[in-house]
Amino acid sequence: MIEEEKSAEQEWQWCLVGNIAEEYPYGENHELRHGTKHFRPNAKVFINLVYGGIGHESILVIGTPRHTCKYIEVVIARKCVRNFRLQKVFKPAVLKRMNQSKWKWWGNTDSARDELIEILEWLNPEEAEKAKRKFQ
Repeated sequence: MIEEEKSAEQEWQWCLVGNIAEEYPYGENHELRHGTKHFRPNAKVFINLVYGGIGHESILVIGTPRHTCKYIEVVIARKCVRNFRLQKVFKPAVLKRMNQSKWKWWGNTDSARDELIEILEWLNPEEAEKAKRKFQ
């Protein structure tokens, strides 16, 4: 029974996703940057908020970097990510990366969904309302 539940969890998981910002101010001179060192602009990233701090300035993300197709897990500044939203993740490569991570990612339970909607209300209130209507 436990093995069945574990394999069912691996079919999909709830996750916050976002896109890398096209432009954002960087440094003391507020120089405009396009994308990040690791990700091109508008790249989709899967987000985990394990790094607390005041306001979660840094976030853990999984995504495909600029020069390869393999998913990586890195910490980036939250200001580099836009369009936060809730999604079910089905991609086997992403789920595998989440399961291999030393950090805890959300599962596919209703409580995980509700927790993510609460976080989304803080990050992107408009999307939180959409998620409530769509997933509850």
